[in-house]
Amino acid sequence: MRMMSCRVETSILCIIPARSGSVSVKHKNIRLFRGKPLIAHAITQALESKHARSMRVIVSTDSSEYAIIAKKWGAECPFLRPAEISGSTSTDYECIRHCIDWLSSNESYRPDIVLHLRPTQPHRKVQDIDDCIDIFLDKRNKYDSLRTVVEVSKSPHKMYTISEHNS
Repeated sequence: MRMMSCRVETSILCIIPARSGSVSVKHKNIRLFRGKPLIAHAITQALESKHARSMRVIVSTDSSEYAIIAKKWGAECPFLRPAEISGSTSTDYECIRHCIDWLSSNESYRPDIVLHLRPTQPHRKVQDIDDCIDIFLDKRNKYDSLRTVVEVSKSPHKMYTISEHNS
């Protein structure tokens, strides 16, 4: 008798947060950059990943207009994010927790790993996404998260200033 191995694929949830109420740059997440709305870059990067077959790409937004744009570019928008976690002081954690909880409660979907792609990084390389996922999959028995960072070009002391408007 020949035994067949059954490989279980890792489910990946890619969350792209795109609230509509940007204070400094109005509607920045749907502004055109190189001919595409900013959120479209994150969506296409996720969909071009070698892991896309096992990935759900969801845009978490509070705007039906943003949801239409996201769906046009291939993302899912199964819900609109509540206003109470869509303000300028709302955190990534609130957005991600809401998405995971909503999918669990409404679809019984529980991903193995969560990928967080900000729409404000349109120059991100698909290869970097793939490399990060590969590293995480290889090390996930040892670590529970992976965060990318870049080296800054100047001292943090020269990057920020305190003014009377900051408290």
